[in-house]
Amino acid sequence: MEDIAPPLVLLWDIKRALEKGQSVSFGVRNYLKCKNSDPFQRQIEMWWLSQHNQQIIFTKSQLSYHRCYLLEVLEQGLKGQSILQILYSIETELIMSCENEINARVARLPLLSLMPLTFLIFPSLLMLLVAPLLKLLQF
Repeated sequence: MEDIAPPLVLLWDIKRALEKGQSVSFGVRNYLKCKNSDPFQRQIEMWWLSQHNQQIIFTKSQLSYHRCYLLEVLEQGLKGQSILQILYSIETELIMSCENEINARVARLPLLSLMPLTFLIFPSLLMLLVAPLLKLLQF
């Protein structure tokens, strides 16, 4: 579940920085200060390094559509364009995307909860029913 909302956390950090009158780069640095071993944060670190060092190449092909679009908007903000209104619209899209991912994972829960029943409880009940029959047949 920890992989659902990291772009939303990044967006909130940058939006908060812009609302306080700070820069996009300050918001990205603020996001990167919070050290959690999140794969998305490592991707953002690589993207951030590629923005400051032309020798480092970061490909966005491994990212989802929403994450890639967010990074493109941030690149525009780093170049000096105003992106606060775009971030507001992206925020609603990211929230809806997160809700869709959560709903998809919740829809799988009934199937996953049947696994212990299938592999643990059902065989033990079957043994309880069959064992007395085997004892009767043994004489």
